[in-house]
Amino acid sequence: MNIFQSINTLIKKCNKALDDGNCTRAYSFLQQAYQLLLKIPKSHILWVYYYINLACVYNNMGQFLKSIDCCQSAEQIIPFKANDDLKAKIESCRATSYLNISDYPTSIESVKKAIRLYNKINMKENAALELITYGNVLIRTGKWDQAIKYYSEALFIAKKNKNKRIEGKTLMELGFVFRGHRFLYLAVDHFREAEKVFKELNFTQGLVMALYERANTYLSLKMTKETHVLIKQIEVLTPPDSTMRKFLYNLRYCLHNQNKNFIEAMNCANLLLDFFEKAHDKSGEAESLEKIASVYYNLSKLEPAKKYGEKALIIAEKIGDKLLQDICKKLLQDIDHIIKNNIDLDELRKNK
Repeated sequence: MNIFQSINTLIKKCNKALDDGNCTRAYSFLQQAYQLLLKIPKSHILWVYYYINLACVYNNMGQFLKSIDCCQSAEQIIPFKANDDLKAKIESCRATSYLNISDYPTSIESVKKAIRLYNKINMKENAALELITYGNVLIRTGKWDQAIKYYSEALFIAKKNKNKRIEGKTLMELGFVFRGHRFLYLAVDHFREAEKVFKELNFTQGLVMALYERANTYLSLKMTKETHVLIKQIEVLTPPDSTMRKFLYNLRYCLHNQNKNFIEAMNCANLLLDFFEKAHDKSGEAESLEKIASVYYNLSKLEPAKKYGEKALIIAEKIGDKLLQDICKKLLQDIDHIIKNNIDLDELRKNK
């Protein structure tokens, strides 16, 4: 096998790992590919594939600004004419990155370009995935009705082309819409339909995500017994070394927090932090730190709450996650207000 075939094989393995939700493994394949890429010209098309895949990995690892840089690197190499599929992939990655840092106008601009390019080369199923991203941007900007329109179009394309993976993904997104509108039982129905699709495909990652979101909805309905049943199902599907254990830890965190079992919630938040640190997932790391800060706040331990809240904010600012920045800032403002005004938090909670 020559060097070009070896690089191509590693990139394909990276794609497969990303499809399976194993970001750490995907990144390791790209690291191996990089050592071989150094031996070929920087203008070679394989460098474009490398940067596009690295952009996807960084998006999954919560390193959104690095992902945008990779898109730019890929764009500088790609020939000006032809290669519309690669240009579309670059715009797709870029759209997701800008969505994650809450730059919605730029995200929409990129996703529109991706849809236009995929339709031009008749890659309808790829265009359907971009319609889902477009819907996600619209959800973030409060345009729920428009989002449903794009999700429905994606669902139609998926069913027409018998693409079960996209069908399941779209059902999940519609579930989020209904949950956001507080149509919780309708959300449960959509997550359950997604479960059936992913089970039929034997796609464990999708199945676990669907079970997780149904459990999250049950938490909103205060259906503790039903939540525990789904937690057990997720536990069976996710061995201790699985990257999907994060879903299990997060559910347990939410359940303990809801029941005011704050010590147990802290243990789960620390498990999440350890998981995301090992996975080099900066977004997850920041979210875990914010969870720890929130638990300390609920325990009326304001000093450590502030310390962890500040750590979370630093990472959120570094990766450009504006939504998480706002959450951290709100928590820190509440803490500063309580300290400044010498408020007895325990006494305040008793009187509520």
